Amino acid sequence: MKLQLSVEWLPLMCVVTIVFSRTIDNHRGKNDINLDFDKLENLGQTDSLIKALKDIAQRTHNCGVKELPKLRRYFLSNTSITCNDGSPAGYFMRKSYGSTKWIVFLQGGWYCFDEVSCQLRWRHEHMKTFMTSKHWPETKRGSGLLSWNPEENPYYFHSNMVYIPYCSSDSWSGTATSPDDTGFSFMGSLILDEVIRELIPKGLRNARKLVLTGSSAGGIGVLLNLDYVANLMAELAPKVEVRGIADSGWFMDSPQYSQDDCVEAYNCAPRDGTKKGIQVWRGRVPEACKAQYPASEHWRCYFGYRIYATLKTPLYVIQYLFDEAQIMVDNVFDESQIRGENSAPALSKLQWEYLHKLGQEVRNTLENVTAVFAPACLSHELLTKSDWHAMTVNGVTLAQSIYCWENSYSLEKCNYAVNKTLQDRLLGDEPSARNKTRTDKKKRKKKKNGKKKRRKNRRNKMILKQERKNNRGKRSRQHNGSCSHHLIDNCPLPQCNCSCPKYRNKYTGTEIDFFKLFIRYGIDKKELSDLLGISLSTLETMDHNTISTLILDLVRKNQ
Repeated sequence: MKLQLSVEWLPLMCVVTIVFSRTIDNHRGKNDINLDFDKLENLGQTDSLIKALKDIAQRTHNCGVKELPKLRRYFLSNTSITCNDGSPAGYFMRKSYGSTKWIVFLQGGWYCFDEVSCQLRWRHEHMKTFMTSKHWPETKRGSGLLSWNPEENPYYFHSNMVYIPYCSSDSWSGTATSPDDTGFSFMGSLILDEVIRELIPKGLRNARKLVLTGSSAGGIGVLLNLDYVANLMAELAPKVEVRGIADSGWFMDSPQYSQDDCVEAYNCAPRDGTKKGIQVWRGRVPEACKAQYPASEHWRCYFGYRIYATLKTPLYVIQYLFDEAQIMVDNVFDESQIRGENSAPALSKLQWEYLHKLGQEVRNTLENVTAVFAPACLSHELLTKSDWHAMTVNGVTLAQSIYCWENSYSLEKCNYAVNKTLQDRLLGDEPSARNKTRTDKKKRKKKKNGKKKRRKNRRNKMILKQERKNNRGKRSRQHNGSCSHHLIDNCPLPQCNCSCPKYRNKYTGTEIDFFKLFIRYGIDKKELSDLLGISLSTLETMDHNTISTLILDLVRKNQ
């Protein structure tokens, strides 16, 4: 098949875009434009086709969307809701006219929990940006799930995007409106509340779905605020469905590998920092979780595995099994080991045992999570990375899994929706608007009798209910395909998922081969030879690259 597109197509594509934005397709979300790159490969000339579709998306933006493809800054009208330093809080927004889906993203960026940690944060050139809005730009580009580029964001590029910068240092939980001994106020939860209220008259009232998302501290913010936002939307816009996606916010409150003075977030055990912080922030946690603990232990509700069972709103959890931030605050490696210095001591057996135990503990806490994506990677944050859609677990990409979960699709329906939507658009299988109008008129003539219509509706609902019941049974029995929502890596080593992001030295930015590090520091040569099934003498003749390849091959074979 050969597809030729030129500038002359633009007027027609504007019309087509508007028609599609008004069309309801039984096999996809209303007003969504869905791309499936596997299907594109079957059509041939994939690169040129993707380039043409991207060009269409950019050009039709000018006729279907009146704003530039950037997120524009808005400060809150309620000036009493501020950042840590008293500067106005706000958000960045890009509206997509014709779309009824809204994505609201909470930025992350650690936290502070007392006078010392907050003053240190304020004096740090980079961390200070998470405490004030004085240097926010007028516009910013979205990336990952917030990108307008259909190559980078194949399922959600046409959504309304809202990015809320993190400037409250409280994991989005604070309600402290007046500066205390720290000299700062903490209003993270109030900022989110006010943003939602301001979005209602700007189009959120007429939305079909609101997806609250966030990474790191923003992921914790999703866990803490999801039910509250759902209740607020039920009051202000009851027809809007609310869901949440928490990325890299599933921290553990277990003891550190090496205890250190709790001075700032980087080296303070999460449980200790949170215990202090909840008092300073006047942290707001969900009532259902609070009821499970005495007042002195409400800090436990900041941890995903403790709060998850109490949540009522659908939640999708994204969590690396070997989260880099968790490993940092647990003080597993010393500075010389992190820097990769030649003089660094070899990693001890206890260090490796702690690391492996951490991965297993995280895996265990995620087993009962309905919708989860947990690759065995040593990294942190995923949703706003440009290659977020390419990460896979058990052959299913994160983008596919989220899309099917978000639409509550069964395995069969998701395969059909993802694979058929683009084919229908390219080959012209969709009926014209005129034919659709004629069909609708005929249907209305046949449904004059109100009683028959109500009986038919009741019958259809019963049929649909039975189909959903059947689909749930099928989904629970089938583990392969585009609609798997429970995806947890089983491999025992960090970075043993081939789609993991490259692990880099945080000081130099250079890429670190984690398996070389493992071979150099982490395992006795005799144990390694037994693991690989080769003699010790043969192992000693191999270089690190060869051994790394053999370990990866062994991991793939076990998977």
